[in-house]
Parts: sequence; C-alpha cells; structure tokens
Amino acid sequence: MTPLRYPDGHIGRLVTGLQTARSVLGDTRFSSLPAGKRSPVKVPGSELSTDALPPGMFVNMDPPEHTRYRRLLSKHFTIRRVRELRPRIQEMTDRLLDEMESAAGPVDLVQAFAKPLPTLVTSELLGLPEADRSQFGHHVDVLFSLSSSGEEMQQSMMGLGGMLTALIAAARKDPGPDILGRLTLETDLTDEELLGITIVLLIAGLETTTNMLALGTYALLRHPDQLAALRADWTLMDDAVEELLRYLSVVQIGPIRVAAEDFEFEGQSVRKGEVVTVSLPAANRDPLGFEAPDTFDIRRGPSRHLAFGSGPHQCMGHHLARLELAIGYESLLRRFPRLELAVPAEEIGTREMMVTYGVLGLPVRW
Repeated sequence: MTPLRYPDGHIGRLVTGLQTARSVLGDTRFSSLPAGKRSPVKVPGSELSTDALPPGMFVNMDPPEHTRYRRLLSKHFTIRRVRELRPRIQEMTDRLLDEMESAAGPVDLVQAFAKPLPTLVTSELLGLPEADRSQFGHHVDVLFSLSSSGEEMQQSMMGLGGMLTALIAAARKDPGPDILGRLTLETDLTDEELLGITIVLLIAGLETTTNMLALGTYALLRHPDQLAALRADWTLMDDAVEELLRYLSVVQIGPIRVAAEDFEFEGQSVRKGEVVTVSLPAANRDPLGFEAPDTFDIRRGPSRHLAFGSGPHQCMGHHLARLELAIGYESLLRRFPRLELAVPAEEIGTREMMVTYGVLGLPVRW
C-alpha cells in the first residue's frame, strides 16, 4: 500500500499487492460509501454526481444496508440457480454462432458475439424488452467511458433511469419469472430501490463479461500454444477461464474505498477520509501471490485471483459470469477450429479510455 497523490491534490493510497488488496476489500473500516471518494485518474467532466444516484445501488453502501440488499438478491445467483441456466445460455450462444457462420466472415467478434451474448443473458434475467436492448447498451457504454462529459453521463443516467422505471411499472402490473418480477412479488422494495438494483445488475452483467469474452479470445489467439493445449483437452476450460480472469483483470480503476476512521493497518497509520484505490490488475500480477505472474498459463491450476473483487462486495454474479465465459469460449472455438485474426495484431484497438479494459473490435475469420 503506497501513498498516491490524487488529481485534486488529496494524498491517499494505492494498493497493488494481492494479500493487501484482499485485506482492504474485506475490512469494513474501509467504506464503500460515495462520500469522499476520488478517482485516481483525471478525466475532465467524466464524474457523475452521487446526488443523482437512486437508492438501491448497493455497491455504494456499507453494512447493514448493503447486507440487506445482498440477501434479497443472492438466491438468484447461487451455483444451483446458475447451473439451471446452462441450457438456455447454450441455446443463445449457438444461435449467435449460427448467425456468425452464415455471415461467412470476416466479422467483428465484439459486435457479432461478445456483446450480444451477455446482453441476451442479462436481458432475459431482468426481463428487458428486446426492442430496448441496444439503447440499454448505449447508455452503459457512455457511463463506463472515461471520455464522456458530465452532461453525457447525466443524460445516459436519466435515459437509463426512464427506461428502467417503465420496466419496473410493467413488472408491478404483470410480474414475470425474471429477477425483477420476483423482486416485486417477494419483497417490499420501493420503485426507487428497484431502479438502483436494476442499474447495478444491468451494468455488471453487460460490461465485464462482454470485454472478457472478446479480450479472452484475443489472448488465446495470441498464445497459440495455450490455445492448442485447450483444444487438445477441453476439460481445461474451467482452468482456462480462471487464468484469463487473472491474466487480463479487465476492471482497470478501483475498487475505491474511503477510510471511515483512524486506524493502524498492516503497520501503516490510515487516517479517516483517506481514499484507497485497489488495483486489481496489479494484485493479480503480484509475484508474491503467483509464480511467473506475467505468464499466461491455462495449466496454472487453482488461483485465488481478485478479478471479481473480494470480501462483502465480491461480485455477486461471478458464478454466472464464469458460466457464460466457459460456454462462450468453448462453443466459439469448437465451432470454428480455424478461428484467427482477420487483421494484423497491431491493428487491434484497445479500450484505454474506459473503466473496463477490452478491445474496441476483434475482426476474425475462419
């Protein structure tokens, strides 16, 4: 944990070690409340006022409020519930690959597969109308872009809020089997709370998995020895997913915490109000936590990486994300055994001005 001067002059901390990162994320003396949070990067006009955030956005809460929302939602993301979704996710995946195959290539894997699959899965889980899905995706892109102006972010938050408010009203009138419908029937959550929860689930379900699908495919294509090992033994798929999550760690900025009190932490004096930014990519490349951490090795075995965070705020949908990735990678690589980049690797653009790292596009052929 190292002192860091934030863009506004505040002296906070940057955490890069695996064990220290896990300790910070598990210590409730480091608050998740938005008050006092600062970004470690300066992008003029890209900050969204916390005053505009609705109740129910539990990622910005501490216990016991955070715990209450987690308990209401956790049953929708258990291993058993996620396993029940496998046939439906496989069906969606196969349909997208059928469309890719009929296009005869080259295609942009981001637009043809990596973005549509999480959109379909998340939309079905939340009951989002098919006609509105592209607009939902647009608003999420704006909110995750570090180059979006404050006005653009406000407009997308308002647009997203309006669409989801209408969705909540429809769920109240005619609850479906989706998560939103069940929450309206089984809880006493207000419309404002449902709005906040839906925004969190929508953003979390779309952004990270989309980028992992595309960037992970790119990584495999750039490491032909690892791809060959995977094709020779598909039982390595789960290990490959874990290694891709560790090796790529697509969340570039945060999690960000604020010290809620003065206290001693790992031999350092932390003062109330100090901002602490945890670098997940750095933690997942910590040589004290992983042997040869900069090497991509799908045979690495069990890995306690932090791609999904840790502690009370660990990503609730990690079982679902892992399943989507495993189905997506294996189905894609089985369907197209000669899959390759359609352009030189140096022409692949990356999402450097986004909260979540990835590729802007991935032209492939087979």
